[in-house]
Amino acid sequence: MSASRFGFRRRRGNRGASSPRLTSRPGSRVLLAGVVGALLIVSGCGSDDGGDSGESGSEGDGAAENTGGTFSVGTDEPDHLTPHRMTGAFNEVDALFSGLVEFGDGTEPKNLHAESIESDDNIVWTITLKDGWTWHNGEPVVAEDYVDAWNATAYGPNGWANNAQLSNIEGYDELNPQDGEPEQDTLSGLEVIDDRQFQVTLKSADSQFPYKLKLPGFYALPAVAFEDPDAFDEAPIGNGPFRMDGTWEHDVQISMVRYEDYRGPQPNADGVIFKIYSDQETAYTDAVAGQVDIVSVPQTRFQQVEQDFGDRFISFQAVRLDWVGFPLWDERFQDKRLRQAISMAIDRDEINEAIFAGIYEPATSLHGANVGGGGTEGLCGEYCEFNPERANELLAESGWTDSTLELWYPGGVGYDQTFEAIANQVRQNLDAIDEVQLQTQPGFPAFIEALEEHSATGMFRGGWGSLYPTMQNQLTEVWSSMGSGRAGAGSYENPDVDALIQQADAASTLDEANELYKQAEALIMDDFPGVPLFYATYNFAHSENVSNVIVGFDEIELTDVVVNS
Repeated sequence: MSASRFGFRRRRGNRGASSPRLTSRPGSRVLLAGVVGALLIVSGCGSDDGGDSGESGSEGDGAAENTGGTFSVGTDEPDHLTPHRMTGAFNEVDALFSGLVEFGDGTEPKNLHAESIESDDNIVWTITLKDGWTWHNGEPVVAEDYVDAWNATAYGPNGWANNAQLSNIEGYDELNPQDGEPEQDTLSGLEVIDDRQFQVTLKSADSQFPYKLKLPGFYALPAVAFEDPDAFDEAPIGNGPFRMDGTWEHDVQISMVRYEDYRGPQPNADGVIFKIYSDQETAYTDAVAGQVDIVSVPQTRFQQVEQDFGDRFISFQAVRLDWVGFPLWDERFQDKRLRQAISMAIDRDEINEAIFAGIYEPATSLHGANVGGGGTEGLCGEYCEFNPERANELLAESGWTDSTLELWYPGGVGYDQTFEAIANQVRQNLDAIDEVQLQTQPGFPAFIEALEEHSATGMFRGGWGSLYPTMQNQLTEVWSSMGSGRAGAGSYENPDVDALIQQADAASTLDEANELYKQAEALIMDDFPGVPLFYATYNFAHSENVSNVIVGFDEIELTDVVVNS
């Protein structure tokens, strides 16, 4: 496939030429993920070999002790291995590619390939790269690799899944016109300064931009990726801690080996194999038997996981919320007292113990404690407390007359127990409700389509796992009129919420931004468009074959894993 089909011309300069070493501008103050007045700077404090990039496991200087061995991770069949195209292969991509920043188990971005990320106004950002980083084919990773990858992702006709992640960069609208083909093929807000520095101009101020740089749409790609993108997707050449060992064996496995010239924290292991499973249950059973080393634990196994794995079970509180949504396009659901009544008819503690073995935390707002700037627990007040008597009073006040409710959710993905329990509680605790009918669709695509097309005729499953740990992500993507995840909000809109989010995005300090995001969330909770259920978690278990398994906002910290001899 030619480069011209990807909407831009790949510039071919002397990519191997060295560039002058860049330093901070005179007079600028350099902080790690800090904000000083209107100046937001994310800057590494360590050496160029990755010494600033770890809080857990391999903290060192990019040359951790190689304990050797190969470990395995159970995974679904990915859709893609190219970061900008994939929607679910986060661990595989983090093995092959390194972005500008990382999170680990902290809530602030730490520089990985970036040396500094600077802005005076939260609109124009200058990104400087650490020197010496290379692709797995030995070519240097340069600023042009970021700019070209972002252009390809933003170019609408390419249809790359993470296109919308770049929507606030100047020129995005021209690359994604509502009608017809775009007349432009590059983002006007991107400029290469030299091999180690480029500039990004946003359409509007964004105080959270450094956090977003962990999103897969903001990774770089080597020149070879644009020669034949589909062939590249089968055996990507990345810049991460592991490189491909052969090609992707579909429905079988993806094998990778340690990249010896990696400039970030070196992996402890020699290699990793992602074993592909068609269902999580089989992967879990194999992990119990020691046939696969690390797996995501399905909800159906929460009651037995500690018995099966003991302290080899890891539960990490991510920025993630499960809720019950409502079809607000349906007049029957417009009165918020109905929605509050349903909330108060649900005993979250009972469901958490009976189904989730107490692993989840019942939600009292849209964000738990583990979010940058602190969460907003307790906003829901009495409406997230189990109180059938008050629930029946609210239901009567709402004027609801139907004796039947519907509860929609995606089938075949392990949610049956949860929604059967919710349906039973609503039916048992609301006197006027004789039946709650479960409506399942065949998987997520059909379920999301029912929400987007407004064909769902009852309350429904809502869920959002933020890809970076700030309040901006869920508030913008789900509850604002600007988001891409609005299906889960049931068509909820409030212009005052939009305005507060936009003010937070433009804030000059993170503290100011967080306060405005919290005000927006308070407005949403007052409108009560959804019933908060649980602050959900990332749940993994591992065999006795490995140790030092750490889970954080980036999911499995693959470089830390030690293969036991």
